[in-house]
Amino acid sequence: MSTVTFENIFHGDGPDLGKLRFNAAGFGWKTYSSEDAPTTYSGHDVRHATWFRVARNFQLRLAMRQAEKPRITFDGFKRDDHDKVKRTLDEFFNIKLETRDSSLKGWNWGKAQVQGNDITFQVQGKTTFEIPLSTVANSNIAGKNEVALEFNPAPPFQADPKDLSKRVPDELVEMRFYVPGKSMKSKGSDAGSDGEETDLDEDGNEISAADALHNLIKDKADIGAVVGDSIVVFEDILVLTPRGRFSLEFYPDSLRLLGKSTDYRVPFTSIHRIFLLPKLDDLHIQLVLGLDPPIRQGATRYPFLVAQWPKDEEVDAELNLSDEEIAKYPDLQRKYEAPTFQVISRVLKSLTGKKVTPPGSFRNAQGLNGIKANVKAVQGELYFLEKGLIFIAKQPILIDFSKTESISFSRVGGGIASARTFDMRVVSKTEVADHVFTAISKEEVTPISAFLKQKNVKLLNEMEENNVMDIDEPLSDEDEEMESIASEDDEDSGKRKKADKNKGKKVKAPVNNDDDDDESDDEDFQSESSDGGSPSESDSDEDDEGAASDASDPMMEELQRKQAKRANKKKADGSGSDTEKPKAKKAKKGD
Repeated sequence: MSTVTFENIFHGDGPDLGKLRFNAAGFGWKTYSSEDAPTTYSGHDVRHATWFRVARNFQLRLAMRQAEKPRITFDGFKRDDHDKVKRTLDEFFNIKLETRDSSLKGWNWGKAQVQGNDITFQVQGKTTFEIPLSTVANSNIAGKNEVALEFNPAPPFQADPKDLSKRVPDELVEMRFYVPGKSMKSKGSDAGSDGEETDLDEDGNEISAADALHNLIKDKADIGAVVGDSIVVFEDILVLTPRGRFSLEFYPDSLRLLGKSTDYRVPFTSIHRIFLLPKLDDLHIQLVLGLDPPIRQGATRYPFLVAQWPKDEEVDAELNLSDEEIAKYPDLQRKYEAPTFQVISRVLKSLTGKKVTPPGSFRNAQGLNGIKANVKAVQGELYFLEKGLIFIAKQPILIDFSKTESISFSRVGGGIASARTFDMRVVSKTEVADHVFTAISKEEVTPISAFLKQKNVKLLNEMEENNVMDIDEPLSDEDEEMESIASEDDEDSGKRKKADKNKGKKVKAPVNNDDDDDESDDEDFQSESSDGGSPSESDSDEDDEGAASDASDPMMEELQRKQAKRANKKKADGSGSDTEKPKAKKAKKGD
């Protein structure tokens, strides 16, 4: 038997089918879909062979002596191929094929272990699934007893809509293990039932089982590590999104954020935008990194990373690079002695090759680079850049002018607060939902309008001039109300003059502007006796010529009662002197 061939075999996790061929010197696999040379391996490098059931029928797993490829897998074997594979390995390489049973119970509780280069999950001693440590991008403690694993994204895949076998595959991006209890370690081989004791850290504190698994995965998977040492490290950096304090470690091809309980590795290829923006307090500087794909923490995605430094904070940094290595990067220096935000932004710019975007030419009413605004209930800072807008908050929002249909100004409500603020709605060409920024100060309308017109952005102003309150003249409505009160006072003067002729009636007489003495007396009367409610009542009933104000009725009745009393007295005395009229007004004023 010189050559043994197996058809329709998958190599590793790839989607392509191919042909696997064995001979005495080694074995090789070649795909059906291309004319590339086959991938070959030496038979002397095979240390161990395992056969077990997987999703794509049966798998042959070969443990290799090569450090760069410690394990090789081939999927797609049929059950009847077992004996043929077993004879082939024994005859060509003198390797015994081990058959391993898988757990098919479907339980989601068992035992998670790190075995070699894999994380294995076992139920009753049988393997349910395995995860290669090389696919683990990050491990975090999510909650008290949970270990959250994040996986590296798959390489770009060229989908073919006509071939269903080449459609974009689904990806597993996260998995969580609930690991309750404390970490235990063995006391020794001679221990009996008490052969385990609680594992302690360097400070003598107990280690939880979740922390122990998390630390083991980080060590074995070498999360965040890259080839070579770090170039430079900045300690205790305040990161606003995701919030926490991290050490920023720069490597030749990635940035590592190392926190107390979290660890992120950001490849430079995933950084597509860099912004350097001053906060509106004029005391801090913010560095914003746009990430694609975003970093994840649990179910939360962070497409932006926001760090902050005091404006006057300085740092001395020396890069761990040789002169030849520094020469490969433009504008990179060996030593820096400058404000922290300048040093970090310059290092990022050189290592990533991305442009650092500064604030645009926009200035608000106070001369600052941005304005305060709200998105729903979240308050943040809105910056007008040369090519778009960016809203800095817990979850930043980036809007390009090239993808903007229009921007409109509007004001909701009629209160004083809404009169001093307005809303700005950004209608996108590509997104269904609009972005609405609220609670923007009214004094920012002019600088925003001038800036957007320079950028040729379609601008709509939906605020009606007659509905906008003029803050410089806040008493105009009250002046009109006072005029209404004065006119009603004149009406009451006419009523009192005809009180003798219309006893028991409520008559609204025309204003008499010829009697100057009566006008002055009526004003004195109104200032002491009016309760302020008559203007509104009179205005509401101005079409009813025969009705008087409700607030004036008691006084009119008192006036009629006194006039009737004086009339009866005149009849009894037989005199009708006009000198009694001023006394009547004085008495009414006293009442």
